[in-house]
Amino acid sequence: MRPFTAITRGQVRTPSTGYSLEMNPSYPFDPELHQPGSTAAGGRCSWHGTEGTVETECEGEAVVSFQDQQGKWQSGCQRALEELVDRGQIEPLGQSA
Repeated sequence: MRPFTAITRGQVRTPSTGYSLEMNPSYPFDPELHQPGSTAAGGRCSWHGTEGTVETECEGEAVVSFQDQQGKWQSGCQRALEELVDRGQIEPLGQSA
């Protein structure tokens, strides 16, 4: 696992409410950001988990790496990416510096 500096959370103002939300940045999937031997490091979606794929219609293959609310690196499939962006938890891919 390579060292990675702390992320900065972006603030987004929602047009409907005017509230400012803090979102974690997202990055194209990078196995080196994840714990060796983990579901995420293996290129699978850790957000939905290894057992949640059928219930959540998880597509399985990781497309995004991000830190969750507790600062733990997670990986997500396309469906997880869309859900997390819709909920304002992570930025859309390509918007992180």
